[in-house]
Amino acid sequence: MDFGRYIADLRDKKRLSLRELEKRASDLSHVYIWRLEKGDRDAPSAATVEKLAKALELSAREHEIVSLLLKTEIDDQLFALIVERPDIAIEDVEPVATMSFRGNRPTDQPGWERLIEMVKSF
Repeated sequence: MDFGRYIADLRDKKRLSLRELEKRASDLSHVYIWRLEKGDRDAPSAATVEKLAKALELSAREHEIVSLLLKTEIDDQLFALIVERPDIAIEDVEPVATMSFRGNRPTDQPGWERLIEMVKSF
């Protein structure tokens, strides 16, 4: 999962068109939002992220996920885990999300859970 795809998913989940989100996120054009969603733009400014967060009425957890996605793309299984398990702190996920792997990357949610627990124990 990447930042743009997550924003698009949140917009779809809230059943907002690009133009409706544009109206809610003053000063952000629907074209700019579309380009963010497609990954055609560099990371947005903090002010832009705040406008999107407010316009999408993000929960605290969703906001934490957005912040993490601005730093790194997240494996789909790890992403599913953090969405399904809000008891796992984003601070515990970030080190494994940004970790470099040499062919031993977890391929399922239990594998990611084990890795998170291992890193937490250090």
